[in-house]
Amino acid sequence: MSVLIVADRDEDHQVALARGLELAKAMGWDAEVVAFCHESIAGLDPSDQRETKRRLEARCRESLAARIKEHCPDGVDVKPIVAWEKSVHLWVITHARRNDVNVVVKTGHRSETFLYTPTDWNLLRECEAPVLIVAGRDWHPMRSVVAAVDFGSRSEVKRNLNDAVVRTAKDYANALAYPLYVVYVIHVPTVLKDLDVIDERAHVDKVRRRLQPEIAAFAQRHEIAEDRIRIESGEVHRVVPSMTARLQAQLVVMGTVGRMGVSARLIGNTAERVLRRLGADVLALKPGSAAIE
Repeated sequence: MSVLIVADRDEDHQVALARGLELAKAMGWDAEVVAFCHESIAGLDPSDQRETKRRLEARCRESLAARIKEHCPDGVDVKPIVAWEKSVHLWVITHARRNDVNVVVKTGHRSETFLYTPTDWNLLRECEAPVLIVAGRDWHPMRSVVAAVDFGSRSEVKRNLNDAVVRTAKDYANALAYPLYVVYVIHVPTVLKDLDVIDERAHVDKVRRRLQPEIAAFAQRHEIAEDRIRIESGEVHRVVPSMTARLQAQLVVMGTVGRMGVSARLIGNTAERVLRRLGADVLALKPGSAAIE
């Protein structure tokens, strides 16, 4: 098992590297660390291009080795990689697929606007391996791991994804010695409440009663105490971040069923709307992605 860590370009702030190596130590994994090195040298003569590329790669390799030495815990086997590549997400997606990577770790570049960087979004949408987007703050022993699930879906794909999310979250929580919570939001659109179209309390009570046997079976199957399953109502993209903040989540594990094309970039699915508001590290799983056994 291995983790692929995308080294930060800023040599003084190696957030993903530190987190990824710490995670590799906790999980008993090997690690690969890739630093991307690419400059526009098309205007040079061919011989000068080769020499410039060689020097840039050598400098990048030397810098990466120093950063790994600074952050690597004892007992972690690390393979450094220098990639001459402009398209970070395409390289990562291809490498993860060919090498059966367990998780990709990258520092998140978040914004209050409707966009992350294209690299972050492309990895979340397209990478077959689970993707861990690191928020930047240090891991703290008093925090928790949260598994965000969707008990309300009738889709077999999403129900299987619920199981994968909780199995994975349990393994991370056990390795990091963090308590685990499962959160679910009964979706109640704000506009319906504002227009008094539905009685929110009656609606939520009805959904809770309908889902209670399923939730109890889910808790038993995954050996989770029912008081560790937290259910609230509202708009998912607002309530999940609020719940995870109250639970002091260091890591949120959630499923993503991505969409492609212009509609995904302009609108985004529920997972992406949640991701924009979360302040914790986020591990995103897709249907069929490698969950930890």
